[in-house]
Amino acid sequence: MRSFFLIFIAGVILAVGNGFRMSLGIYVPDLITSTVFSASLIGLTYGIFNLLWGTMSPIAGAFAEQKGYVKTLALGFIGVSLSFYVTSSAISPIHFLLGLGVIGGLSAGVISVPVIIGGVSKYFDDDKTRSTVTGILMSIAASGMFIFTPINQFLVTTFQWSVSFQITAAFFLVMIPLSFIFLIPKPNKKVKKEFTKRKISDVIRQAFKDKSYRYLILGFFVCGLHVALISNYLPTFAKLNGLDTTIAATGLTLVGIFNMIGTLISGRVSGIIKKKFVLSFIYFSRSIAIFLLLIFPTTNFVIIAFSCVIGLLWLSTVPPTSGIVANRFGTRYLSTLFGIVMVSHQAGAFVGSSVGGLVIDLYGSLDIAWIMAIIISLFSAVIHFPIIEKEKSEEVFA
Repeated sequence: MRSFFLIFIAGVILAVGNGFRMSLGIYVPDLITSTVFSASLIGLTYGIFNLLWGTMSPIAGAFAEQKGYVKTLALGFIGVSLSFYVTSSAISPIHFLLGLGVIGGLSAGVISVPVIIGGVSKYFDDDKTRSTVTGILMSIAASGMFIFTPINQFLVTTFQWSVSFQITAAFFLVMIPLSFIFLIPKPNKKVKKEFTKRKISDVIRQAFKDKSYRYLILGFFVCGLHVALISNYLPTFAKLNGLDTTIAATGLTLVGIFNMIGTLISGRVSGIIKKKFVLSFIYFSRSIAIFLLLIFPTTNFVIIAFSCVIGLLWLSTVPPTSGIVANRFGTRYLSTLFGIVMVSHQAGAFVGSSVGGLVIDLYGSLDIAWIMAIIISLFSAVIHFPIIEKEKSEEVFA
């Protein structure tokens, strides 16, 4: 019962964080039309947000592993609240960029996927169980996207973006008590010997010497680019092609719904077959989905169909990726090591956000960005094949 409660509340924390972060694209059309902010500036701000989100993840993970998850998550909620409140009154580009991009990105990184997964994974020994639990966590997290996308659409339609940001700021303060879920005592379990006496700096250095770890980092860069490009610009893509932005909001909601299914399946399958093959399949499938979006006429049906398919492939990369990291290096420093992988993910998100806005300003179309996404997706599908999943020997960390 305690495990169920832990997984559920941890999933809710992720749902809140991911839901607001991945539905920020809803605000782009209103920001462009009701402010002096260009698409390039908004894209750059979202890019900085994502980059700092990723950069903060391993730092927050290391802090949580040393000082405790309750304190870490509470600070994260406070920071995100401050970010939305400060940004709500932005009238200059630098104010907007610092408020949402810098403060928001750093704070959101504290309540990020690596921190939560690292914390929860310490309660479970078995690899198959961890994969399933991670799938459940990400499925609950995925609900945030389909819950908060229509909420944000309603808020921006009813109140415009500034008031919506103030409401969001208040909401994150209310979430602080969820941090106390990590006061649940951990079960007695054996910790991998090679990690109990290692300095975290030594573990990180040795991890970077591992080719499999570096391949995961490269692959997650591609994942981040996809997620940012689609979540931030699908509404704008629809508008550029003469569709109402509400159809894209519906699409992002469907991404969230199908994401729940995809992460559950991914978590389950990753405990049965090799995780690297699951990842290669996901990235190859993404390339096909984006290619079809590019070549078919942009209609409501195409947006909806694309959203359903890409939703199945959305965060389904997380269970196999975090699972390989856990298998290779144990769970002692999983928040930190998976957090480093997430830095690459958010570096990709920075590129996706920035390039998407720039391409729109230059060409009035997202076609070039879609082509880039297809090419690197195929690259990512290939580089996962050489990955070794088995645990590294103790001597490697001696």
